[in-house]
Amino acid sequence: MPEQSAVAKARERRDYERTASIISGALTVVGSSDLAMKGLMAAVKRTAKSDQQNMIVDWLKQYTAPGNPGNTFFKNIRHLHPNVRKRFVAGMMANFFMRDPEYTESLLQEKGISSPTAILISPSMSCNLQCVGCYASEYDFEDQLTEEEVESIITQGEAIGSRVFVMLGGEPFVYKPLLDIIERHPQSVFMVFTNATMINDRLADRIVELGNICPTISIEGTKEQTDARRGAGTYDRIMAAMDRLRERGAMIAFSATATSQNIAEITSDEFADLMVEKGCFYGWYFSYMPVGREPDLTLMPGPEQRDQLRRGVMHIRNTRPLLVADFWGDGTLTGGCLSGGRKYIHINNKGDVEPCIFAHFAVDNIKDKPLLDCLTSDFFKDLRRMQPFGKNLLRPCPIIDHPGVLKRAVERNGAYPTHDGAAELITDLQPGLHKYAQGVKDVLNPIWENEMDWAHKWLEADPEYQRRKQRPGDASQLADEAGEAEKAVV
Repeated sequence: MPEQSAVAKARERRDYERTASIISGALTVVGSSDLAMKGLMAAVKRTAKSDQQNMIVDWLKQYTAPGNPGNTFFKNIRHLHPNVRKRFVAGMMANFFMRDPEYTESLLQEKGISSPTAILISPSMSCNLQCVGCYASEYDFEDQLTEEEVESIITQGEAIGSRVFVMLGGEPFVYKPLLDIIERHPQSVFMVFTNATMINDRLADRIVELGNICPTISIEGTKEQTDARRGAGTYDRIMAAMDRLRERGAMIAFSATATSQNIAEITSDEFADLMVEKGCFYGWYFSYMPVGREPDLTLMPGPEQRDQLRRGVMHIRNTRPLLVADFWGDGTLTGGCLSGGRKYIHINNKGDVEPCIFAHFAVDNIKDKPLLDCLTSDFFKDLRRMQPFGKNLLRPCPIIDHPGVLKRAVERNGAYPTHDGAAELITDLQPGLHKYAQGVKDVLNPIWENEMDWAHKWLEADPEYQRRKQRPGDASQLADEAGEAEKAVV
């Protein structure tokens, strides 16, 4: 088996390099004409191997047709610096859309897990801001991973086929070795979630020089909303940083925290147009989670607002040259929850290996065990065996949609909270979370049953989802077992 794994690993690396090279070559001329756009689609088509990858190609073909927003999206790539087109854009397309299914299957057979699509790392929780509701404030700022430890995590991830690394904090650019580490891994891509206040001319130049970095800039919507959460003057500094990066041809994204108070603003045409004007190519919407400073359940988007956010995100994708994702509402596209090493993990500043950026519990520390051993822990296996936690993938989350799941997994595997106050998710907050989950279920279940035909077709072409759904001990039944307390609490 090890010899077979080595062969598969070598093939995976060779196929990745070939795929990235083909896409990179096509991207160099994609902005020149619609004929060049067809050439890009043909290049992507040649790399597709699975039925689902071919569905992605078909969607891309339609998305990039003349008159559609994707046509403008890809033509805007011509404004990016050549380093960015070659390293970040081509690398992301190769990693996210065209991963080798044969290598994934070989790792699954050998170790019982696929390589995570993305590995999230918070080298330090230090930050130059104190944002309302930020979970980073609950960690000890004195703890941080060494340069060698971060390097080891990335190297181990690459060895199992993971080449997308999400750098978090705190403020990642406070961590001084960050760019030197990234420079040593040119075949991986790095999304750096940042408040943007440290992006000066010198840093912007370095980002473009490296080419494999996308600053993902946190913004709350309007100037008033952003400054209210992040501090006076932050919005203007964000705008200046975006201008600085756009002028140099950097890839830029945004990250917006959706709350009960800003859904309309962050999904408005005006906001989307501003992000396009400032040079953003994509954006992430994360619902407020009650895991930070003084958690407040009333700040969570309500059940109707969850659907409002989902529809707003689809509207932006359909009308603007901006690829945006709703971390909960797009659960269909990912086959449900990503956590527990199924698609991603989070390693915090102490080295604790957490199932999710918002689930602050662990049984292993990366300083004590190899990454692959951490991924195959009983805690993570338990979460994965229960996924997708239910049939409605508009409710994918074991924290807020099926709160009994996380509680049961933590308790029966002896997972420890990774900072003071983390245990509130499975203790004091449980009654409120169960009530919230029931409200979301009442709103989103009819939508799943009556409006999501395309989603069911997508999932039928997803072999990994079908395998999980059909295995002994149906996943939704296992999740119901973990959530039995929900009925009593509600």
